[in-house]
Amino acid sequence: MVEMHYPLDDDREAFNGFYHKHITMLLSIDGFLSAQRYECTHEARSPFLAVYRLNDPAVMTSEGYTSRAGRDSVDPVFKAKMTNWDRNLVQGDIEDMDVADNGWMVLIDRLSADSAPLPEGFTSLSIVGLDATIVERGVMIGQDGSPPDISDAEDWIVRRFRPVHAPRHPA
Repeated sequence: MVEMHYPLDDDREAFNGFYHKHITMLLSIDGFLSAQRYECTHEARSPFLAVYRLNDPAVMTSEGYTSRAGRDSVDPVFKAKMTNWDRNLVQGDIEDMDVADNGWMVLIDRLSADSAPLPEGFTSLSIVGLDATIVERGVMIGQDGSPPDISDAEDWIVRRFRPVHAPRHPA
């Protein structure tokens, strides 16, 4: 999962074009199974999210990935405007995280081991690599309707997302 803030100014269309090409490149790397981008429905520190499904966490240390992707693969024009940029490699008991056009995703980030446990109905995602900026992430996905109204709790951050585009898969 890659999350960030990007200013909503006049180059947003160009940024979306860059990101579309970037996802196409990532999906050409052996082990990338799908990709989907999301945008928060409310103000947040990192309102943009990209979820990549991999066949194994080792993909992120493979030659195919390290030679073509990562932070250095982002166009410097866009990279200069990206802030609050975190990459957390997660694993959990969830088949996929694809969200339909009318669907939603809620993420809860536990910031410390002392944070309250995830609420019922959330799937736990363990942090297994990359930046590891959180202790645990919980996810709930709905394919229509509205997400549950869950507020931030002490040492939690709650974000509600809608998809920017349909799930993409390798050609």
